[in-house]
Amino acid sequence: MKRRSVLKLAVVALAACTPSGVTVVDRGADPSPRSQAPTDAARPAPAPTAAAPATATPGAATANAATAPKPAAAPVEATPTTVAGLPVLRLSGTPHEMGFQHGKALAAGIKEGITEFCVKYRSHGIRARYEQIRKRVASEVEFPAEITDELEGMLEGMEASGVDLTMPLLKRKLDLLDLQCLNSVDHWGLFGCSGVTAWGACTADGEVLTSRNFDFDADPDAHAIVRLGIVLAFHPKEGRPFASFAFPGLVGVTTGVNDAGVACFLHVANGTFGGGEIGRTIPLLVIARELMQECDGAHAAPLARERLAKANVRNSFLFRVVTRGDDAPPTSVFEIDSLGFGEQKLPDVAAGEKPLLVATNHYRTRKGVFEAIPDSKVRFSNLTEGAQRCLLNGDHVIEPEEAFADLEKVAQDGGIVTLHSLVFVPRSLDLWASFSRISEKSGRPISAPHAKPARVNLRELLGGD
Repeated sequence: MKRRSVLKLAVVALAACTPSGVTVVDRGADPSPRSQAPTDAARPAPAPTAAAPATATPGAATANAATAPKPAAAPVEATPTTVAGLPVLRLSGTPHEMGFQHGKALAAGIKEGITEFCVKYRSHGIRARYEQIRKRVASEVEFPAEITDELEGMLEGMEASGVDLTMPLLKRKLDLLDLQCLNSVDHWGLFGCSGVTAWGACTADGEVLTSRNFDFDADPDAHAIVRLGIVLAFHPKEGRPFASFAFPGLVGVTTGVNDAGVACFLHVANGTFGGGEIGRTIPLLVIARELMQECDGAHAAPLARERLAKANVRNSFLFRVVTRGDDAPPTSVFEIDSLGFGEQKLPDVAAGEKPLLVATNHYRTRKGVFEAIPDSKVRFSNLTEGAQRCLLNGDHVIEPEEAFADLEKVAQDGGIVTLHSLVFVPRSLDLWASFSRISEKSGRPISAPHAKPARVNLRELLGGD
């Protein structure tokens, strides 16, 4: 069966799942010792929170008219820009402020993406099918308060933009739950992806290098998801600045890199799929966002282990974390589904294994519930062979340009399209990146790695000081 057929069948099954009639799976069935949360010593210190507003004393309002609260300052505006040919939107402030900026600047794209992708494509334009997704998200997914606050700010920004938020197919206006559905796509949808992480003898100067293709279903009529790719550069008031390769409305992270040289990538895998387990799910996109906003290299993988152990996910994914390799492994690849999670072993360099780890869409440590789809195995083989060729020829290391060229060999060009591609060097924060686009001649999608990548430093994308 072709990969697209497998994904479509899985998507239909996911959309049809409701809490009743689904077997509850015991997450304790996974004996992996790495499913245990780390000790408190391994956890990053929580990001400080803003102080609560002071409570006024009974007579404070009348004691002196000059001390009356001043009107709230006008919201900071965010305007899309271009950096080295890449579309970028820079967001800053509190979660609510960043959400407002995001919503006001990209309101039209957010509405179009939800309409064309979530409703018309994934739900076949059938309102009842989309309502099933909404019901699952409302009853099964839990969002942290700060993410809800950011999405509420986004909705306010969209309303302030002047864009008509009426959704004719749904016979109502776009609402908060629609934004939550978009940001829990790992709960009800699927995506592919491929990538390599190399270090030590495999790279120049031994520095860590990682690559990433983000493969995703493309809505076949408007191609909204193909056209709307953007770098969202976050400057949270509390936390680290980071960049998310995304599309409008996505505050969770599928592909992210931060100023400490930490990267996080999500890949679908071949474990369990479904719904109905007891308890609520924390979207993997939200966990990845937390890593980007809070963690340096030493704390990223420990926090991921802790969060994944409690995430109660319904579906099957690989969760890749990449660091500079100073005080943490250069990469950690977690294999997670409703049964629990395991962790891939790093190559044994002392035993002669190359410091290289390839990831596509199948488990390598845990036993898969489904056989790995042939396309995942082919892409895994192609990336492995491409890396081996680099090591056998020329300077005998993998250069960033060579890693990007290998991404083109595993590009998805059909109903599934590679929406963005990147190579990242955590030490220097250098990036080679591109987005998908539409051919001016044929009107068909062109996958990201077919374009010449923009070479840019993360600091340039983030802007500011």
